[in-house]
Amino acid sequence: MLFANETSRRWWLLGAVSCVLGLVLLDETVVGIALPTIQETFGLSDSAGHWVVNAYLLSFACLVAVGGKLADLFGMLRVFLIGLTLFALCSIACGFAPTGEILIVARALQGVGAAIIFPIFLAMITMTFPKDVRGGALATSSAVGTIFLALGPLVGGLFTDLLSWRWIFWINPFVAVAVGVIVTITWRDVDRPRGERIDWLGLVLIASGMCFAIFALMEADSWGWNSPVIWTCLIAGVALLGLFFRVESRLDVPLIEVRLFSSPVFTASNLTLFMTQYAKMPLFVFVALYAQTELKLTPLWAGVLVMLAPVLTPPASAFCGRIADRTPKRRLVTCGLTLLLVSSIWLLVTEPMKNALLFAPGLVIAGLSFPFLFTPTRAAIAEALPECKHGQGGGIAMTSQIIGGTVGLAASSAAYALGGYQAVFALTAFLTAAVMAHAMFAFRGV
Repeated sequence: MLFANETSRRWWLLGAVSCVLGLVLLDETVVGIALPTIQETFGLSDSAGHWVVNAYLLSFACLVAVGGKLADLFGMLRVFLIGLTLFALCSIACGFAPTGEILIVARALQGVGAAIIFPIFLAMITMTFPKDVRGGALATSSAVGTIFLALGPLVGGLFTDLLSWRWIFWINPFVAVAVGVIVTITWRDVDRPRGERIDWLGLVLIASGMCFAIFALMEADSWGWNSPVIWTCLIAGVALLGLFFRVESRLDVPLIEVRLFSSPVFTASNLTLFMTQYAKMPLFVFVALYAQTELKLTPLWAGVLVMLAPVLTPPASAFCGRIADRTPKRRLVTCGLTLLLVSSIWLLVTEPMKNALLFAPGLVIAGLSFPFLFTPTRAAIAEALPECKHGQGGGIAMTSQIIGGTVGLAASSAAYALGGYQAVFALTAFLTAAVMAHAMFAFRGV
């Protein structure tokens, strides 16, 4: 039998839950390729089209901090299957969406499902594998996720060109059903302390603050920067996020323990993760748009071009993993941010030339940078905190990363409305340089 012994059971479980990471990462790259076709199908403006991506990211970012806590309160397997079912059903709804508005709503609900299952898959791995093999299990999971990430643009281009863009959503339920069956059979719960109550006030503050701020950035072009609505939303968003940090700093059981940001290394690590995910939005959304609108490539060939960004990430991850333990983290992070900065400048300079061959090296350089930004920062977060805070620190890092994606798309949308693709890449380069300056200072001696 497939699950006849404990070792096989563990590795089947690992393979299944790793596909959850794969689905989440696939969504980062696959939708961007299909976005021009989706906009044409429903007659969506650029701003409305970007909401197809950011509705998912926004609900994911706002709710990911509670996914693990729900599992602690109501049971790991039960909550995982509920989240997986929600994700699959909303994927089906996305594929059958008759209007752009319904698609955006379905994408937001799909993000809720992703926010529930994403923290749980990590917990399942750490609870299933003993310490002596846990590192290998996590590395295997990351490798599976990276493969999905790298194949996303090509898969999106193939489906959009040869079948329909709707298949980029319809493929998810097949994977979800297989994952659900295998996890149900192979999961073995363990005794653990009952979860503490959820900080609902903190959740409302961060969700409403993010929604107001992101809406203002993404709709500023449509409403106009002089619109009182835009400035009211922007001010309200900033005020609510400020109130969130003030409230969280006073709670014994906060949604996010903001006191941990008193550590310079912890703060710089989260800022680096934020920036890394931010930079993926210009690469996987705006480059996909640029390839089809300016370079006049088909969705399939646009997918091939965008795939250059993550294609070298797996070998770069293997190399970074080998040298991570004996190389100062400051050097690795600086290397990664330098590569990301060079990539952004390269795209900025070559964008007006409208030449795919000249443009492509900038994407390859970006893919090389990602492992040097994710690997050392996650290790630095663990080392900067006492062991009893590792779970909270990891959750904050995950939240910072996902918020980086939704802010990245919103800010890039605003930049695009003001100055086109060059403004998108220029803003990314500027912010990367600012984060690099801060990281070089914060990581000194690490």
